Amino acid sequence: QSRYLAFVLFFILYLFIVFANVIIIVVTARENALHEPMYIFIMCLAVNSLYGSAGFFLRFLRDLLSSSHLISRPECFVQIYVIYTYASYEFTFLSVMAYDRYVAVCQPLHYHNKITKRAVILLIAVAVTFPVSSVASCVYLSSTLPLCGNAIPKVFCANWPVVKLSCVSTGLNNLVGMLLTTTTIFLPLLFVLYTY
Repeated sequence: QSRYLAFVLFFILYLFIVFANVIIIVVTARENALHEPMYIFIMCLAVNSLYGSAGFFLRFLRDLLSSSHLISRPECFVQIYVIYTYASYEFTFLSVMAYDRYVAVCQPLHYHNKITKRAVILLIAVAVTFPVSSVASCVYLSSTLPLCGNAIPKVFCANWPVVKLSCVSTGLNNLVGMLLTTTTIFLPLLFVLYTY
């Protein structure tokens, strides 16, 4: 019975996340006054929230209703990719927003020369492309490992628990994982702190 109650609560939470983010996206897209860089970046965060919540909640809700909690190897790596890119996008978009605010506050006379439509597109492209490539390389390395176990002690697939199941040395995976964490979490976070 508690599983069904949890399902209902998490399903309502998921619907709220979808509803709130769709409202943000639609209002930003339709209202011309909101076609400013900061609102475009907020819309990007809303799109990312839809992406990340779909990557987690759809599988999680299915598992709540199921007595079996099995996931295929390809599905597991897709889930790792989606959840990790979602988290990376959050940090890269927040650093892009911090840069936008930094220019607006510290260089207000140059704001419209620096934050042009082209610059906004470039910033969004970099904020998306970098996590895509870095997370893809990390997930690819993990997907090539032979695994000696099949139990992951989490409610979703995560890279490190999967890597720990490997029968072979994971030194390269550890190095790439640390590099990924540093470049997609700590560097953007340090940049945000620096700009404030």
